[in-house]
Parts: sequence; C-alpha cells; structure tokens
Amino acid sequence: MALKIRDTELQAIDAHTHMGRRGGPLGHGVATFLGQDLVNDMDEVGLDRAVAFPLGAPYTDYSEANRTVAEETAKFPRRIIGFCRINPNFGIDASAASLAHCLGTLKLRGIKLHPEIEFFDPNDEGLMAPVYESARRYRVPLIFHTGMSSKAAPGVIAELASRYPDVPVILGHMGVSEYVKQAVAAARQCENIYLETSVVGWMPLLLEGFRRVGASKILYGSDHPYNPLPLEVEKIGRHVAREARLGEQDLRKVFAENLLSLLGPER
Repeated sequence: MALKIRDTELQAIDAHTHMGRRGGPLGHGVATFLGQDLVNDMDEVGLDRAVAFPLGAPYTDYSEANRTVAEETAKFPRRIIGFCRINPNFGIDASAASLAHCLGTLKLRGIKLHPEIEFFDPNDEGLMAPVYESARRYRVPLIFHTGMSSKAAPGVIAELASRYPDVPVILGHMGVSEYVKQAVAAARQCENIYLETSVVGWMPLLLEGFRRVGASKILYGSDHPYNPLPLEVEKIGRHVAREARLGEQDLRKVFAENLLSLLGPER
C-alpha cells in the first residue's frame, strides 16, 4: 500500500518515530513498541519506511535501547532506518565510545538527542563535540527534540550547529509551538539546519515554516507511537499541502527526498 495524495503515489518516509521496551509507561503511556508494531502501523497508512530511535528513558545511557533498535531494524531492513539515542551527561568519553559502537558496529544511521528529558545544554561544545565529530566522521544527521523548554530552544541548538556546517541537524517538532518562529529563523540562517513537522498542530505556524524556509528543508515526521500516524500524514498531505499550495515535487521532497539526501551514500 503506497501513500496516495491527490491520486498520486508518493514514496513516504517518517523522519521521527520511537521504538523499544521500558519497564513501565512514561509520559505518553507507551511502554513497549517494536519493529512489527511500527511496520503494521506504517502499512495502514502507506508509508514505505520510518526512522526509529529509542523511547525516552531518563537516567540511562541508552546502550540497551540502542541494541534493541539495531536488532529490530535488522528484522525489517527495508522498512526501518535505525538511529541511536545518546545521553551526553555520561561524559565525553562515554559518548564517543557509544557513538563508535552504534554508528560503526551496529551501523545505525543517525543520532537522536533530547535536551529536555536528558537535561543537558546542547550549546556546550565540550559536552557535544564528540557527538558532532562522530556525526561528521560517519556522515550521519543529528535530530534534536526542540520545544517545551529553554533547554531545547532551537536558537540554542543552532548556535553550536552553525560551527559544524557539514553536519546535518534536524530540529525535531520544529519547536512545537512557542519556539517555531525561532526554529524557522535558525533554518533560514544555517544551511545545515532542517525542520521536522511532528506535533506542530497550529496551521499558521506550519505555514510559516513552509513559506519562509521552503519545502526543500522540511521533513515529514509523526512522533509515533506517541502521535497517531494517520493524523500526521493527513496534516501535511492534505491540510498543509492545500494551504501552502504544495506541488507534487514539494510533497516528494517533504515525504522522502529531503531525508534521503541527509542519509549519506548508503541511504
């Protein structure tokens, strides 16, 4: 089943989903969500593939969760693109070792960071240098949670990201609501910064991103399983597409081509 918008079939890749196991529900009530669950839900709406990284679990180094993502990705290599998740608070040596294992040994394809849950400063170059340097070495993108607190403000992330212009940086949720304008400004100012659409629910904010940044720097994402896939697909494929007057090539970029361009030669 392919994603069909305006009677046109599109390749569609979700840039923001979560996968893994937890001892109990956290935040949104999700405790366990694995590869088969994700594939089943993708099939229902016609998505080809999805980027998946670990469910949030504060106070962990995500080593076990990253292994789980790698194992589940290996079961569905044509459907799931595995990203690792890093908690920089364990120190620069631990971050460097973890990233070497995840990107080198496990062959995961990107790095997720959540400054709010892990409560770290994404502009602390001493803390973040191993992350950016690993992303540069393995030619993978970073995706940051943005919004909901000053720790995850797009402008803070952009300050350090601008010093690594060869590392693609995706602003997950494009700031959610209160930081969307800041995310749009960051993407306009920094060539290596991209916006991802999940969670943003107010049309004027979404349209500001599409009109001021353009379809070439925006990625469709859902934040599934925390957010329903059909809701996020319809938000972009129907409502934003109509209001922003997106053409077929714009939709192809947003739903797949922009993300593929960031995944390097093994995409």
